[in-house]
Amino acid sequence: MTTKSCECGVWTGEMCDWAGSRDETVVIEYMPPDLRASHAAAHNYGVYPHNGAVRVRVSRDCADLVAESEWASVVEEEG
Repeated sequence: MTTKSCECGVWTGEMCDWAGSRDETVVIEYMPPDLRASHAAAHNYGVYPHNGAVRVRVSRDCADLVAESEWASVVEEEG
């Protein structure tokens, strides 16, 4: 089993203490706050990584927080 730490602190700004199996994680893509205005002005043009989005691997619990944001989405379901 490969142990992986949750990287959600990159986008939430708070360190996550979750660690577990890679199979219990997903990859999310999010737009950093400082790039959102220019991204919106460009009508959301561009794709990762050229649009400035960031991808991080997070626990499934932390990924549930993504559903509350228009600036993040799950891009890889499998760990």
